[in-house]
Amino acid sequence: MEINFDFITFVHLAAVVVGIVSSVVILYFGFRTNSVNQPLGFGQLSISLGIFVSFSLVSQLIVHWPFLYRLGNVFVLIFIPMPYLYTVFYTQKRLWRWYDLLHLIPLLIYLADYWDTLSLSSAQKTELILQEINDLDLLGKFNQGRFIGPGFHQEFRTVLFSFYWVAQVIILVRWVRKQSILTHENKVWKNWMIFFLFCQFFMWFPFYLTIFWLDKLTTYHIVNSFSVGWVMLSSLSLFFFPSLLYGKPFEGGNRISKFTKALKKTSISEGDEKKLEEVLRSIETHMDDNRLFLKSGYTINDFSKDIHFPVYQISKCLNTFKGLGFLDYINQKRVLFCVKKFENGEWSNYKMEAIASECGFNNRNSFTNAFKKFLGTSPSEYRENIKH
Repeated sequence: MEINFDFITFVHLAAVVVGIVSSVVILYFGFRTNSVNQPLGFGQLSISLGIFVSFSLVSQLIVHWPFLYRLGNVFVLIFIPMPYLYTVFYTQKRLWRWYDLLHLIPLLIYLADYWDTLSLSSAQKTELILQEINDLDLLGKFNQGRFIGPGFHQEFRTVLFSFYWVAQVIILVRWVRKQSILTHENKVWKNWMIFFLFCQFFMWFPFYLTIFWLDKLTTYHIVNSFSVGWVMLSSLSLFFFPSLLYGKPFEGGNRISKFTKALKKTSISEGDEKKLEEVLRSIETHMDDNRLFLKSGYTINDFSKDIHFPVYQISKCLNTFKGLGFLDYINQKRVLFCVKKFENGEWSNYKMEAIASECGFNNRNSFTNAFKKFLGTSPSEYRENIKH
């Protein structure tokens, strides 16, 4: 049989490579620093392997790799509950529990129904592949089930996926509503989840359209395209937004009064650590002596030009020793500046809009959000407490 290797199959293969590499990275940090990402890593790995089976079908290489026959559904059934568990882990700040294994029941049902087929010899699987490889309708019927009739498994996984998707949306909406203040990291995660849910939607919804008018070949290509797109874009976005990948350790309610305490240092060599300590001293001196944090709209690029250090070095230094991004770093400075003013009895009659402007914030809302993030109270409440 002629091998079909074109641009589409090349993109499939590229997505598989990127997906597997990124899933290994996610799992590495998931087991070391950011435990809530473990389901995301397993999900990324399983969908990547599922795409590999799809790549084998599209390119018709599966004829030479018959052991992959019907394994695609195994990877899909592993993937389906993982985004849900990832959402639960992040919003509830929890890790694995014994009852999470119940999510594998659909996989066990499929394995029991298809064990006879999965255990066939390579020659027997090749014979089945040759009968179905050019007929996606026949391939999607899952005719070889021992206990369950044709057409069940594809429809079942579509309904199952849609229920998990709705559950994720409900959890996300409830979580957002409960947050009085969304930190920068939480905002990044919320936006990431919206994108995640959008891609997931097109992994299951097109199958419902086949009931009315959409043909199965088009459905297959839509679902595969969004699966491939999700793996590629999610892998890139994880590295553009490090907080999604590395995370931060959970600390009770995440409200600290001693907010100048640095988080645990990342693993760096002794020589690099000394260099970064010198950079940190320069950052602190230049920032405090010139009160650059009081400049409204001041960015890390502006600071880089003022201090003559590259942006990446400033960012790495602040993350290593402060556990903060640049925006949080200068907002922390602004809040400290405001606290000192309050404690010295100044600004007692100023309106909050005026105080926000004096501290370098663009508006009252960003000022209040930063104050609550670091001190767990609003600036007006803090000022009243100082008075009393």
